[in-house]
Amino acid sequence: MAPRGGEHVFSGGIYRNVRLVKKKSVHLDWYGTTVTTPSLAMNGGRSSVVRVEACVKNASVVKDLYTLVIAVVDSLGYAVTSCSQTQEIEAGGEFVYDMITSAIEAPALWSPPSPALYTLVSKLYNGKCLLDSEEITFGFRWFEWTADKGFFLNGNHFIFRGVNVHQDQAGWGDAVTEAATQRDVRQMKEAGFNMIRGSHYPHSSAFSDACDREGILFWSEAPFWGTAGPKVDGGWTASAYPVNDKDVDGFEADVLRQLEEMIRIHRNHPSVFVWSMCNEPFFTDGKTMPGVRHLLKRMVDKTHQLDPTRMAAIGGAQRPLGKDRIDLIGDVAGYNGDGATIADFQAPGIPSIVSEYGSTTANRPGKYMPGWGDLGRDEGWKGREWRSGQAIWCGFDHGSIFGSDLGKMGIVDYFRLPKRSWYWYRDIYAQVAPPEWPVAGIAARLRLEASKINDIGADGTDDTHLTVTVLDIEGRELSNSQM
Repeated sequence: MAPRGGEHVFSGGIYRNVRLVKKKSVHLDWYGTTVTTPSLAMNGGRSSVVRVEACVKNASVVKDLYTLVIAVVDSLGYAVTSCSQTQEIEAGGEFVYDMITSAIEAPALWSPPSPALYTLVSKLYNGKCLLDSEEITFGFRWFEWTADKGFFLNGNHFIFRGVNVHQDQAGWGDAVTEAATQRDVRQMKEAGFNMIRGSHYPHSSAFSDACDREGILFWSEAPFWGTAGPKVDGGWTASAYPVNDKDVDGFEADVLRQLEEMIRIHRNHPSVFVWSMCNEPFFTDGKTMPGVRHLLKRMVDKTHQLDPTRMAAIGGAQRPLGKDRIDLIGDVAGYNGDGATIADFQAPGIPSIVSEYGSTTANRPGKYMPGWGDLGRDEGWKGREWRSGQAIWCGFDHGSIFGSDLGKMGIVDYFRLPKRSWYWYRDIYAQVAPPEWPVAGIAARLRLEASKINDIGADGTDDTHLTVTVLDIEGRELSNSQM
């Protein structure tokens, strides 16, 4: 099962939302509906039809006629187009309805500055009897990604100001609530970031939903990765790819299954702009590199089959070099660390980004600095015409069995309190000046601020974030442990 190695572990058990959904024997399949806007780019965003491909399963013992009715609803609740299709489905069979609506004129386009969303409402009938229904949020947007000019969103050149994000945080570990997920995305957006790389595993649907609503692009990544250290099976530095032939078939099947699930679950989210196959899979036993390359090719092919509207990326592709390089296996390459400066990867001939740069390893408050790392060597932080942007490592402190220092590379600490680097980015990217820093002094009172004070759900999806600030008698923020 992937990942075989990696210093960020999940400790077993169910930690995301689980819902038992009871359906009739004839129903819309689990994440079986795909929504696309195939004529949007061709029309320059002025209009587009909506194509809906929806799989209906007939688990009954009766062959019958079933009608699927769809409507596209705007943010004000008005249906802007609708259509229907009736099809006979065999008992025990399934059918994929392929429906194209009339053109929607002047749709509101989704983008980070203006994350306009629409809802597809689908209803399945047998005669007049409603069997199933679902609502899917989607957006109108298109992109183009070139090797020489970079990324274009809705026809406009777009530079990624990106950040890598792990999911875990203090109080919850990996079992974060939906509310906590939304705060994480909002906190990165507030600092001026316009892209999140979901490092290094598929994030929850609540995470991509928050990216949709807040307006931040999302790089969604499969959990095929490894890390440095002895390649001993059973340890967290184990080979990214199996060293024993008997394990290969099961491992590759698991990786491809997780990739397919990621795409099925997240494909209708307008914030998702690329599918990443991996992160640094070269951290593997040397003799398994042919297997790594073979699996990456299988993953890229699978991605193209499941979603021809998005590219397949090879994340963390800065090794090996020369004829053995893996970065060109996919449509897009992401280079971590020194990959930003290695000669092999300058203008590589395919779309590319720096998928990880620098870090600001520190306890809070840390220094007021960007932490450019290798991007500071040749002023790479200023960008390259052919490069689409870069993503800092990383947004938040996270759990790590590599040692506490590796877990403190975030610009926000584990309790979701910003370090001074976060304020640096907010100043430069969002043009919001930093506050006055806390000073040493005599504590006189406390200020309590809650992210939410009313209607807090008790079903495990909601919470509130309470921040306590120490103040002196004049109301100045205090810190007697400046570091």
